[in-house]
Amino acid sequence: MHQPKLQPVETTENLRRRVGRLFKEPLKAEKNKDQLSLSLSFIEKNENKVKYPSQNIGEFLSFISDAMPDGDVYLFGGVLRDLALFGRNGFNSDIDLVVEGNWSHFVTYLQSLKAQKNKFGGYRLMVGGWPVDIWNAEDTWAIKQGLVSYDGISSLTDTTVLNWDAILMNWRTQQFIYRDNYFKEMQSRVLDIVLEKNPNPLGMAVRVFRHLCSKDARKLTPSTAKYMAHCANLYSFEEMRKVEFSSYKNNIIQPPLYRFFAQINTSNDKNIKHQFGIAKNIIEGELGLHLFGIDPFWSIESSK
Repeated sequence: MHQPKLQPVETTENLRRRVGRLFKEPLKAEKNKDQLSLSLSFIEKNENKVKYPSQNIGEFLSFISDAMPDGDVYLFGGVLRDLALFGRNGFNSDIDLVVEGNWSHFVTYLQSLKAQKNKFGGYRLMVGGWPVDIWNAEDTWAIKQGLVSYDGISSLTDTTVLNWDAILMNWRTQQFIYRDNYFKEMQSRVLDIVLEKNPNPLGMAVRVFRHLCSKDARKLTPSTAKYMAHCANLYSFEEMRKVEFSSYKNNIIQPPLYRFFAQINTSNDKNIKHQFGIAKNIIEGELGLHLFGIDPFWSIESSK
Protein backbone atom coordinates (compact mmCIF):
# COMPACT_ATOMS: atom_id res chain seq x y z
CA MET A 1 0.00 0.00 0.00
CA HIS A 2 1.35 3.43 -0.96
CA GLN A 3 1.64 5.62 2.10
CA PRO A 4 1.78 9.37 1.42
CA LYS A 5 4.57 11.28 3.11
CA LEU A 6 3.63 12.65 6.52
CA GLN A 7 3.90 16.44 6.60
CA PRO A 8 1.96 17.66 9.68
CA VAL A 9 1.04 21.33 9.49
CA GLU A 10 2.23 23.84 12.08
CA THR A 11 -0.16 26.76 11.62
CA THR A 12 -3.59 27.72 10.29
CA GLU A 13 -1.91 29.62 7.46
CA ASN A 14 -0.04 26.48 6.44
CA LEU A 15 -3.32 24.52 6.35
CA ARG A 16 -5.12 27.33 4.51
CA ARG A 17 -2.52 27.17 1.74
CA ARG A 18 -2.98 23.39 1.47
CA VAL A 19 -6.74 23.82 1.13
CA GLY A 20 -6.17 26.42 -1.57
CA ARG A 21 -3.84 24.12 -3.51
CA LEU A 22 -6.30 21.22 -3.31
CA PHE A 23 -9.22 23.27 -4.61
CA LYS A 24 -7.32 25.49 -7.06
CA GLU A 25 -7.91 23.15 -9.99
CA PRO A 26 -10.57 20.54 -10.76
CA LEU A 27 -9.93 17.50 -8.60
CA LYS A 28 -8.76 14.49 -10.55
CA ALA A 29 -10.84 11.48 -9.61
CA GLU A 30 -12.63 8.69 -11.38
CA LYS A 31 -15.82 10.00 -12.90
CA ASN A 32 -19.04 8.62 -11.53
CA LYS A 33 -22.02 7.84 -13.72
CA ASP A 34 -24.22 9.63 -11.17
CA GLN A 35 -22.25 12.87 -11.35
CA LEU A 36 -24.37 15.96 -11.76
CA SER A 37 -24.70 17.72 -15.04
CA LEU A 38 -22.97 21.06 -14.68
CA SER A 39 -25.62 22.80 -16.75
CA LEU A 40 -28.25 22.58 -14.01
CA SER A 41 -29.78 25.84 -12.82
CA PHE A 42 -30.07 26.82 -9.20
CA ILE A 43 -32.37 29.70 -8.28
CA GLU A 44 -33.71 32.82 -9.88
CA LYS A 45 -32.35 36.22 -8.88
CA ASN A 46 -33.82 39.26 -10.61
CA GLU A 47 -35.33 36.87 -13.15
CA ASN A 48 -31.87 35.70 -14.20
CA LYS A 49 -30.89 32.06 -13.85
CA VAL A 50 -27.81 31.43 -11.75
CA LYS A 51 -25.96 28.57 -13.39
CA TYR A 52 -24.28 25.67 -11.66
CA PRO A 53 -20.51 26.29 -11.43
CA SER A 54 -17.78 24.36 -13.23
CA GLN A 55 -16.20 21.13 -12.04
CA ASN A 56 -13.85 23.07 -9.78
CA ILE A 57 -14.70 22.25 -6.16
CA GLY A 58 -13.55 25.67 -4.99
CA GLU A 59 -15.96 27.37 -7.39
CA PHE A 60 -18.77 25.12 -6.19
CA LEU A 61 -18.09 26.05 -2.55
CA SER A 62 -17.94 29.75 -3.39
CA PHE A 63 -21.15 29.42 -5.35
CA ILE A 64 -23.15 27.82 -2.56
CA SER A 65 -21.66 30.23 0.01
CA ASP A 66 -22.79 33.20 -2.07
CA ALA A 67 -26.22 31.61 -2.39
CA MET A 68 -26.56 31.72 1.42
CA PRO A 69 -26.35 35.39 2.43
CA ASP A 70 -27.67 34.54 5.90
CA GLY A 71 -25.58 31.43 6.49
CA ASP A 72 -22.20 29.82 6.02
CA VAL A 73 -20.71 26.66 4.54
CA TYR A 74 -17.89 24.85 6.34
CA LEU A 75 -15.41 22.18 5.39
CA PHE A 76 -15.39 19.67 8.22
CA GLY A 77 -13.35 16.77 9.47
CA GLY A 78 -11.66 14.31 7.13
CA VAL A 79 -10.60 16.55 4.27
CA LEU A 80 -8.94 19.01 6.67
CA ARG A 81 -7.41 16.17 8.71
CA ASP A 82 -5.82 14.56 5.67
CA LEU A 83 -4.53 17.88 4.37
CA ALA A 84 -3.15 18.70 7.82
CA LEU A 85 -1.32 15.36 8.01
CA PHE A 86 -0.20 14.74 4.44
CA GLY A 87 -0.97 17.65 2.17
CA ARG A 88 -2.77 17.37 -1.18
CA ASN A 89 -1.26 13.99 -2.08
CA GLY A 90 -2.74 12.45 1.05
CA PHE A 91 -6.36 13.30 0.30
CA ASN A 92 -8.47 10.79 -1.61
CA SER A 93 -11.77 10.60 0.19
CA ASP A 94 -15.20 12.19 0.60
CA ILE A 95 -15.60 15.90 1.23
CA ASP A 96 -17.83 16.70 4.22
CA LEU A 97 -19.58 20.06 4.39
CA VAL A 98 -21.82 21.46 7.11
CA VAL A 99 -24.24 24.31 6.58
CA GLU A 100 -25.24 26.81 9.25
CA GLY A 101 -28.20 28.88 8.13
CA ASN A 102 -31.48 28.41 6.27
CA TRP A 103 -31.35 24.63 5.83
CA SER A 104 -34.86 24.26 4.36
CA HIS A 105 -33.94 26.68 1.56
CA PHE A 106 -30.70 24.82 0.99
CA VAL A 107 -32.49 21.45 0.84
CA THR A 108 -34.66 22.81 -1.98
CA TYR A 109 -31.49 23.65 -3.86
CA LEU A 110 -29.95 20.22 -3.21
CA GLN A 111 -33.10 18.48 -4.35
CA SER A 112 -33.06 20.52 -7.57
CA LEU A 113 -29.60 19.05 -8.16
CA LYS A 114 -31.00 15.56 -7.52
CA ALA A 115 -28.73 15.07 -4.52
CA GLN A 116 -29.44 11.80 -2.73
CA LYS A 117 -30.47 11.84 0.92
CA ASN A 118 -28.30 9.57 3.08
CA LYS A 119 -29.38 7.49 6.07
CA PHE A 120 -28.18 10.09 8.59
CA GLY A 121 -30.19 12.99 7.18
CA GLY A 122 -27.55 14.65 5.01
CA TYR A 123 -27.31 14.79 1.24
CA ARG A 124 -24.74 13.39 -1.18
CA LEU A 125 -23.85 14.62 -4.64
CA MET A 126 -20.91 14.37 -7.00
CA VAL A 127 -18.92 17.46 -7.94
CA GLY A 128 -16.02 17.17 -10.34
CA GLY A 129 -15.95 13.41 -9.85
CA TRP A 130 -15.72 13.61 -6.05
CA PRO A 131 -18.40 12.62 -3.51
CA VAL A 132 -19.58 15.53 -1.39
CA ASP A 133 -21.72 15.00 1.74
CA ILE A 134 -23.62 18.05 3.01
CA TRP A 135 -25.19 18.27 6.47
CA ASN A 136 -27.20 20.70 8.53
CA ALA A 137 -24.89 21.73 11.38
CA GLU A 138 -27.68 21.39 13.96
CA ASP A 139 -28.68 17.92 12.74
CA THR A 140 -25.33 16.14 12.81
CA TRP A 141 -25.52 12.74 14.48
CA ALA A 142 -24.11 13.47 17.94
CA ILE A 143 -26.24 16.60 18.32
CA LYS A 144 -29.43 14.84 17.19
CA GLN A 145 -28.67 12.04 19.67
CA GLY A 146 -28.36 14.57 22.50
CA LEU A 147 -24.72 13.67 23.14
CA VAL A 148 -23.56 17.25 22.45
CA SER A 149 -25.56 20.45 22.87
CA TYR A 150 -25.56 22.81 19.90
CA ASP A 151 -24.31 26.23 21.00
CA GLY A 152 -23.05 27.39 17.63
CA ILE A 153 -20.86 25.94 14.93
CA SER A 154 -17.91 25.40 17.30
CA SER A 155 -20.00 22.71 19.03
CA LEU A 156 -19.17 20.40 16.14
CA THR A 157 -15.58 20.10 17.37
CA ASP A 158 -17.02 18.13 20.31
CA THR A 159 -18.88 15.68 18.05
CA THR A 160 -15.97 13.88 16.39
CA VAL A 161 -14.55 10.61 17.66
CA LEU A 162 -10.93 11.69 17.12
CA ASN A 163 -9.16 14.95 17.91
CA TRP A 164 -7.67 15.02 14.40
CA ASP A 165 -11.16 15.42 12.90
CA ALA A 166 -12.21 18.24 15.25
CA ILE A 167 -11.70 21.16 12.87
CA LEU A 168 -13.83 23.26 10.52
CA MET A 169 -13.07 25.91 7.92
CA ASN A 170 -15.53 28.66 7.02
CA TRP A 171 -15.31 28.80 3.23
CA ARG A 172 -16.48 32.40 2.98
CA THR A 173 -14.06 33.85 5.56
CA GLN A 174 -11.35 31.16 5.27
CA GLN A 175 -11.19 31.07 9.08
CA PHE A 176 -10.66 27.86 11.07
CA ILE A 177 -12.47 26.61 14.17
CA TYR A 178 -10.71 23.85 16.10
CA ARG A 179 -10.10 22.33 19.50
CA ASP A 180 -7.40 23.58 21.85
CA ASN A 181 -3.92 22.28 20.97
CA TYR A 182 -5.12 20.96 17.59
CA PHE A 183 -1.96 21.90 15.70
CA LYS A 184 0.34 20.90 18.55
CA GLU A 185 -1.29 17.46 18.67
CA MET A 186 -1.14 17.16 14.89
CA GLN A 187 2.59 18.01 14.91
CA SER A 188 3.37 15.46 17.61
CA ARG A 189 0.77 13.06 16.12
CA VAL A 190 -1.02 12.47 19.40
CA LEU A 191 -4.25 10.53 18.91
CA ASP A 192 -7.04 11.31 21.38
CA ILE A 193 -10.68 10.31 21.74
CA VAL A 194 -13.13 13.24 21.83
CA LEU A 195 -16.47 11.41 21.73
CA GLU A 196 -16.50 7.64 21.78
CA LYS A 197 -20.10 7.13 20.66
CA ASN A 198 -20.68 7.26 16.91
CA PRO A 199 -23.10 5.83 14.32
CA ASN A 200 -20.58 3.32 12.94
CA PRO A 201 -18.63 1.96 15.94
CA LEU A 202 -17.01 -0.99 14.15
CA GLY A 203 -15.96 1.14 11.20
CA MET A 204 -14.52 3.75 13.53
CA ALA A 205 -12.63 1.11 15.50
CA VAL A 206 -11.06 -0.07 12.26
CA ARG A 207 -10.02 3.49 11.38
CA VAL A 208 -8.34 4.06 14.74
CA PHE A 209 -6.44 0.76 14.52
CA ARG A 210 -5.32 1.66 11.00
CA HIS A 211 -3.90 4.96 12.23
CA LEU A 212 -1.59 2.98 14.50
CA CYS A 213 -0.65 0.33 11.95
CA SER A 214 0.19 2.92 9.30
CA LYS A 215 2.10 4.88 11.99
CA ASP A 216 0.15 8.07 11.35
CA ALA A 217 -0.13 8.19 15.15
CA ARG A 218 2.97 8.28 17.34
CA LYS A 219 1.37 8.64 20.77
CA LEU A 220 -1.90 7.67 22.41
CA THR A 221 -3.74 9.34 25.24
CA PRO A 222 -4.97 7.05 28.03
CA SER A 223 -8.55 7.46 26.77
CA THR A 224 -7.49 6.25 23.31
CA ALA A 225 -5.70 3.22 24.75
CA LYS A 226 -8.83 2.36 26.77
CA TYR A 227 -11.01 2.84 23.69
CA MET A 228 -8.87 0.50 21.60
CA ALA A 229 -8.82 -2.10 24.37
CA HIS A 230 -12.61 -1.90 24.55
CA CYS A 231 -12.88 -2.35 20.77
CA ALA A 232 -10.56 -5.39 20.85
CA ASN A 233 -12.85 -6.92 23.46
CA LEU A 234 -16.01 -6.02 21.57
CA TYR A 235 -15.03 -7.13 18.05
CA SER A 236 -13.10 -10.16 16.86
CA PHE A 237 -10.02 -9.71 14.71
CA GLU A 238 -11.87 -11.42 11.86
CA GLU A 239 -14.75 -8.92 12.11
CA MET A 240 -12.37 -5.99 11.98
CA ARG A 241 -10.39 -7.48 9.11
CA LYS A 242 -13.54 -8.04 7.05
CA VAL A 243 -14.80 -4.48 7.56
CA GLU A 244 -11.34 -3.08 6.92
CA PHE A 245 -11.05 -4.77 3.54
CA SER A 246 -14.59 -3.82 2.58
CA SER A 247 -13.92 -0.15 3.37
CA TYR A 248 -10.29 0.26 2.27
CA LYS A 249 -9.71 -2.63 -0.16
CA ASN A 250 -6.66 -3.75 1.81
CA ASN A 251 -5.71 -5.03 5.26
CA ILE A 252 -2.99 -3.40 7.33
CA ILE A 253 -4.23 -4.05 10.88
CA GLN A 254 -1.67 -6.41 12.39
CA PRO A 255 -2.74 -9.41 14.52
CA PRO A 256 -0.11 -8.61 17.23
CA LEU A 257 -1.52 -5.09 17.58
CA TYR A 258 -5.04 -6.45 17.99
CA ARG A 259 -3.87 -9.01 20.60
CA PHE A 260 -1.91 -6.30 22.37
CA PHE A 261 -5.04 -4.28 23.10
CA ALA A 262 -7.02 -7.42 23.89
CA GLN A 263 -4.43 -8.16 26.61
CA ILE A 264 -4.94 -4.70 28.13
CA ASN A 265 -8.61 -5.51 28.43
CA THR A 266 -7.98 -8.69 30.45
CA SER A 267 -5.95 -7.00 33.18
CA ASN A 268 -7.56 -6.08 36.49
CA ASP A 269 -5.08 -3.27 37.04
CA LYS A 270 -6.88 0.05 36.62
CA ASN A 271 -3.71 2.01 35.81
CA ILE A 272 -3.72 2.15 32.02
CA LYS A 273 0.01 2.82 31.72
CA HIS A 274 0.78 -0.23 33.84
CA GLN A 275 -1.66 -2.33 31.81
CA PHE A 276 0.02 -1.08 28.67
CA GLY A 277 3.40 -2.33 29.94
CA ILE A 278 1.99 -5.71 30.98
CA ALA A 279 0.38 -6.27 27.58
CA LYS A 280 3.59 -5.22 25.81
CA ASN A 281 5.61 -7.78 27.76
CA ILE A 282 3.07 -10.54 27.09
CA ILE A 283 2.96 -9.97 23.32
CA GLU A 284 6.72 -9.56 23.01
CA GLY A 285 7.13 -12.77 24.98
CA GLU A 286 4.73 -14.62 22.67
CA LEU A 287 6.58 -13.45 19.58
CA GLY A 288 10.06 -13.81 21.01
CA LEU A 289 11.14 -10.39 19.77
CA HIS A 290 11.21 -6.76 20.76
CA LEU A 291 8.15 -5.71 18.78
CA PHE A 292 7.36 -2.42 20.46
CA GLY A 293 10.69 -1.36 21.91
CA ILE A 294 11.85 0.69 18.93
CA ASP A 295 8.60 2.34 17.89
CA PRO A 296 7.99 5.66 19.69
CA PHE A 297 4.36 5.81 18.60
CA TRP A 298 3.49 3.23 21.25
CA SER A 299 4.09 5.64 24.11
CA ILE A 300 1.08 6.98 26.00
CA GLU A 301 0.63 10.66 26.63
CA SER A 302 -0.09 11.75 30.18
CA SER A 303 -3.67 12.55 31.07
CA LYS A 304 -4.69 16.12 30.35
